[in-house]
Amino acid sequence: MVAKRVEVLLEDPAFLARQEQEMRFLLEGSSRADEIPQLARAYAEQALLRKWMRFHPRAITRQRFEGLEWLTTRRDTSRPAILSFTHHHRYDGMWGSLKAAGVEVHALALADILVKDRSLPIEVRQHTNVISRGGPLVSTAVGSAGLKELLQPGVILGIASDVASRTPVEFLGKKVLGSSGAPRLATDTNSPVIIVTVVRDGEDSHHLRIHEPLEPADFASPEALLDEMLRIHGEAILAWPEAYDTPLTRFGALDD
Repeated sequence: MVAKRVEVLLEDPAFLARQEQEMRFLLEGSSRADEIPQLARAYAEQALLRKWMRFHPRAITRQRFEGLEWLTTRRDTSRPAILSFTHHHRYDGMWGSLKAAGVEVHALALADILVKDRSLPIEVRQHTNVISRGGPLVSTAVGSAGLKELLQPGVILGIASDVASRTPVEFLGKKVLGSSGAPRLATDTNSPVIIVTVVRDGEDSHHLRIHEPLEPADFASPEALLDEMLRIHGEAILAWPEAYDTPLTRFGALDD
């Protein structure tokens, strides 16, 4: 059904141009820049499929894991931890998948999507409903002080690492504006950063990879920690760029 819908949409030059714009922003500085026209078509299908799958939450909250032990048996529960993710593939179903595996995560979410307002688009409301299957949602409105207070021993806080803010960073060979909030919070609270990425197994299968924790004390600065976080995330996204959700809404453009 989604494939047929995409075929019709791609006949519109304006629609196709928007898909290419998304992929160009993400990949123009990368080793896959030459593939942008082809990936734009695959991106359109992934985008529509993602929206459709949000209305089938049971299907996307049973994702498989590699390295889950870093969040369970090998995690030091006398300390809090930060789970670093990006808006890649079925990221909204990741939280319910973790809960099903016995791991509850507090997910940091934009205050705008947490408003119980029936006037919000149904897609936004369903997106929030799916995320909330994993555990408590924490509003960005609490600020850094509220997040530090939340990070008590044993607590895991999920924070997106592809957020537009004011910190110049390099991502996939391109200088953009990102956020140093997560690595700064990790440094201030002595919280290991545990990265989760998506691995494509085949045409219709994938799993989530939980990486070995990054210790803030091992890095010269929060910015150095952020660079390593984005390097790991970048490798995963470059391997499956068409599954990345709306690149233009993520990192900010850095004026030359």
